[in-house]
Amino acid sequence: MSKTTSDLALIARSGGGITISSAKTTADLSAIAKAGIGSGAFLIIREAGKKTTADLCAIAAANPGHVLFEFD
Repeated sequence: MSKTTSDLALIARSGGGITISSAKTTADLSAIAKAGIGSGAFLIIREAGKKTTADLCAIAAANPGHVLFEFD
């Protein structure tokens, strides 16, 4: 069962780390990353090469040091 962006943000806010595909929008991925601030949650984004460098920087800036990118 897939989770909504709101569900994933709640999980991150609760301290749960998440690995997710880059298929979600940059705004959604940034919101999930931002939700992890203060909880220590990490966001790992698979297939990051599908996003532009500007998009990846925006996502990373949402929670510096807690966003990891996998380039396949």
